[in-house]
Amino acid sequence: MAIALQSRKPPMGGIGKRVAYYPGCSLEGAARAYDVSSRIVAKELGLELDYLEDYNCCGAMETKNVTFWGTMLLNARNMSLAKKQGHNVIVAPCNGCSFSLQRAEYFLETDKKVFERVNSLLKEGGVDPLSDIPYTYHILEWFYHEAGPEKVKERTKKPLRGLKVANYYGCLYTRPHFYARTYSHIGNEEQERPRMRETADDDEHPYYMEALLEAAGATNVEFEPMHTQCCGGPHSLSDEQVSEKFVMMILQTAKRNGADIIATECPLCHASLEMYRHRLMMKGVPDV
Repeated sequence: MAIALQSRKPPMGGIGKRVAYYPGCSLEGAARAYDVSSRIVAKELGLELDYLEDYNCCGAMETKNVTFWGTMLLNARNMSLAKKQGHNVIVAPCNGCSFSLQRAEYFLETDKKVFERVNSLLKEGGVDPLSDIPYTYHILEWFYHEAGPEKVKERTKKPLRGLKVANYYGCLYTRPHFYARTYSHIGNEEQERPRMRETADDDEHPYYMEALLEAAGATNVEFEPMHTQCCGGPHSLSDEQVSEKFVMMILQTAKRNGADIIATECPLCHASLEMYRHRLMMKGVPDV
């Protein structure tokens, strides 16, 4: 079951209204609409995304499985660029990008040898070394805490009344918690997790997307446990049957629970659901 309303944490700010914006590869290509909408929404909510100039791929898909140091270096370079532009906060709209940046943040923060070697590699490449490490937030976390449901409700021009939404977060938004800094908002689990971040979403029952879409007038349908299940996107090139099966379970659950649409906050998840949705429709699976 979704987390109870009384257990939701209120928006608390503290991230900053002007941040370094890391769109990642997808938002410069197939997910261009996500980039455009992110910028428009941020502006309407009184927030500012400062485009990260000359950024590089985060290596979330292929590189992390091939070279640890390559992935660390790719993300450290982006962090260095953010610092050069005067930012200590990076916001990413993609689950894979936020995961990759937060993973690098974790190792740079907790392992002195990694920090020193990565800085040495940055110097060799003519990039400013890191004196400290910028924090990375998913754009959803930023919207929730720096604007919040009340601001969304105030700025909504065409309320989504009557629209039933299944909120799909994907598998990397809250996992693993020691990278994402997520924690249970019920009880005192934060005391057991030294890397928890107070603004992070609930680790098992995320609700930031529900809260913002409710404020925009939509009706959320029950979608657990599918809300954080893998979409199969990373397997789409190696095992299409696995990806198709994952998407089928997600679509069928959304349809069974009365959803009109599925809301996503990751370009890879969105692409995977759209691609296999059309294939499944041809096989007779009900559309959402």
